[in-house]
Amino acid sequence: MDYRVRISPRSRKVRLTLSARDGLTVVIPRGFNARRIPAIVEARKGWIEKHLQRFSEEARFVAESPPDVLPETIDLPALGEIWQVAYRSTGAQRAVEVETFGPGELVVSGAVSDHFACRSVLKRWLRRRASEGFAPLLSRLAEEHGFRYDRVTIRGQKTRWGSCSVRKTISLNFLLLFLPSDVVRYVLLHELCHTVFMNHSDKFWLLLDGFEPDSKAMRRRMRGGWKDLPAWLS
Repeated sequence: MDYRVRISPRSRKVRLTLSARDGLTVVIPRGFNARRIPAIVEARKGWIEKHLQRFSEEARFVAESPPDVLPETIDLPALGEIWQVAYRSTGAQRAVEVETFGPGELVVSGAVSDHFACRSVLKRWLRRRASEGFAPLLSRLAEEHGFRYDRVTIRGQKTRWGSCSVRKTISLNFLLLFLPSDVVRYVLLHELCHTVFMNHSDKFWLLLDGFEPDSKAMRRRMRGGWKDLPAWLS
């Protein structure tokens, strides 16, 4: 397995970092015996391959996506909603805006020939819709299962569906809107379990499996969820 090594004077232990651009980087403290690195990489081989596969799927999604397309419908399985999208040109100088007209109808107006601007306002609308839908669901799941978290934020992460900070702030990806509701529930429970265990130890998985008996299948569906994203999001 290819990797590069970076010496960090501030590090006190070995760290493995992964990115779509740089691949695997092994960060070692100054004076660390580099002959130990291959064994460390081999021990984390499963974790490394899983994340590299995710990067590969995301790259394929971007490569296969049409470069300039706007949606006529937006299907949000997570919330059980389908929205029809209409585009109304109101002048090249007008800023692009999106409004809700009745249940299930969006109207994008302004300089709609600017497809980049149209996609941007639709993504902002998706963030708002994700906040409206996921925040109450996370609160209900936390109350139902006895979890406590500080707050929830909606972001547009490139490589993960959600995260939990040491301060128990849970960040959710608005792209979860395009996943089935049961998979979204699993992701939210996953992050809530991180408020107890900030790692993926056996204790973490045991806790999560108690809430989702079919968690292995859910993890596979979650990892494959990037393939379900519509092309216009790229």
